[in-house]
Amino acid sequence: MCFLFRFSTAAMLGTALLAQAPASSPSQPGLKWRGSIWASALTQNRESADGTLVFRPVEAGPSQFTLDGVMFGADATFAKGWSAKFTLLAGQVGKVVQTTTGDTGTVAAVEAMVTWTGERDTLRVGRMITFIGMEFLDGSQDITASRGLLYTFTDPFGQVGVNWHHAFNATWSSDVWAFNGEDRIKDNNHGKTVGLGLTYNHSGSAERYLSIHAYRGPEQDGLGSAANTGAEGRQRERVCAMGQWIWGKSTLQGEVSLGREQFAAAAILGATGPVDASWKGFGLIYRYELANGISLFARAEHLSDEHGVRLSADTSIRTTLGLDGQGTSFLGRLGAGLKAQSFAAGVEKKHGPAFARVEVRRDQLNRDLTDAKGDRFKDGVSGTVSLGASF
Repeated sequence: MCFLFRFSTAAMLGTALLAQAPASSPSQPGLKWRGSIWASALTQNRESADGTLVFRPVEAGPSQFTLDGVMFGADATFAKGWSAKFTLLAGQVGKVVQTTTGDTGTVAAVEAMVTWTGERDTLRVGRMITFIGMEFLDGSQDITASRGLLYTFTDPFGQVGVNWHHAFNATWSSDVWAFNGEDRIKDNNHGKTVGLGLTYNHSGSAERYLSIHAYRGPEQDGLGSAANTGAEGRQRERVCAMGQWIWGKSTLQGEVSLGREQFAAAAILGATGPVDASWKGFGLIYRYELANGISLFARAEHLSDEHGVRLSADTSIRTTLGLDGQGTSFLGRLGAGLKAQSFAAGVEKKHGPAFARVEVRRDQLNRDLTDAKGDRFKDGVSGTVSLGASF
């Protein structure tokens, strides 16, 4: 999920890409309840000056047990293809989502939408979880115990708008989006972000798919007298490819994320004119099921950030870029050339709807960081234990 403009919070949706076969109308009217809960305990060999986790700012601080998320929702089915969905999210993730959208508190209504489903078409209107990424807002649905670099620094959480999904057949389908902006409940400009998506489901399977999305729209803060110069001219463009392939006891998930956004000179330290800032990242998640509900998993990611506008959401990285003491106007540094890598591996034990995950993770950056004692470092090792269940 996108973490730009969030550096004031020590905190993110996981992203929920759902491969979709041809739409089928809801059956008999009814109401279905669902929910999940997950918590974690973690530690890290680095101590930041402000107590946040280095490389993992969306998660709570080290050496503590945290209620990451409690999700509770309802799916209502009506007649003639109509349905509605509503989901509340509380806990650490709920707090971060609220902060990202400019709200307060720890409870977020991450889904509130009405859906019409026809023979081959699905129309969604309202607030919905993003379709971008290989990780989920609901942590109980993830493979790994921690949140990855792409989830933390590049992918958005959700949007408010319209989505039209059309299934050409069991294999190919398309999506069209129009919404306020990434993670914006209320629009902060006069434009709208639009997107197109194409999904391939191998032999019509929801377990084997590849999807590519492209989005473009203004993401400038400010309306009326608060609008900055060229408010409608600042564009954010992104292309994201995601996929999953399940065979035998193996599951492989992947994501490639490319983005570019425009900044005024006042937003980038060292800039003398408008700046086009780009980032690119990719990641893979693999799981192998052994026996008796036990699985091994691993995740590898790389993120390049030209001017540091994404990775500066981490307060330790923001400090090393020299952005501290500069106010909140600077979102990056010209020519920062940041490159971050992350690798995590662990084991999961499932018992019915409940799970326990243990993970060891190493992150590194191509630039020196400074810990609370003033020592310099480029990498960090952390351990995470995650427990949860869904119903």
